[in-house]
Amino acid sequence: MQQDQYEKLTAAAAQNDYLSIAVNADGVPVSSGFIPWVRTVSAFNMKPPTLTLAAADLQNDSVMELLGRCRVQGCYIYTSLPDYGFITYFPELRDLFIRCGGQVRDLSFVRRLPGLFLFYLEDAVLPDLRPLIDNCNEGDFGPGKCFGFYHCRVGDTSALRDVQFVLSELLVWPVPEDSAERWQSSVRPGVFRFHQPD
Repeated sequence: MQQDQYEKLTAAAAQNDYLSIAVNADGVPVSSGFIPWVRTVSAFNMKPPTLTLAAADLQNDSVMELLGRCRVQGCYIYTSLPDYGFITYFPELRDLFIRCGGQVRDLSFVRRLPGLFLFYLEDAVLPDLRPLIDNCNEGDFGPGKCFGFYHCRVGDTSALRDVQFVLSELLVWPVPEDSAERWQSSVRPGVFRFHQPD
């Protein structure tokens, strides 16, 4: 972790402060990103990163202890990781953004995030969406949820038929064999986009 980022983290931990983090390969601070959401209000609800960690920092006990004293509300992951279990240490997480998610094989890491309402994921191979939907059904009543799935292979999308919350946006950039019918929800999303396969 770069020294200035470590100093930011130490200061935030001392104050039990709100924080949003980025994780990339080298820890060079993230200066920009892209907004996947269609609605302006959804974009305004994003929690862009204020601190950047290198992937290796997630294995550093002292860094994780400091993060545990912060109130992490946003997590933006820009590199492939072997494990996403560390996300469960951020119970106040509201905005989770995962690029290079080819190693994601299930969504169990979102199961205890009651405030999560923005979730974007790329390239994952998932058996189903059940942990995400159950988490949001049982979570806080707040802003409408926004889900984005870019080139994700999902075996079973039927959990969407059990949605009991406001679904503001459901955005799907499908793999070639996917179909819009598989992504129908029990609650009509404010915005549903099923983009043409690449």
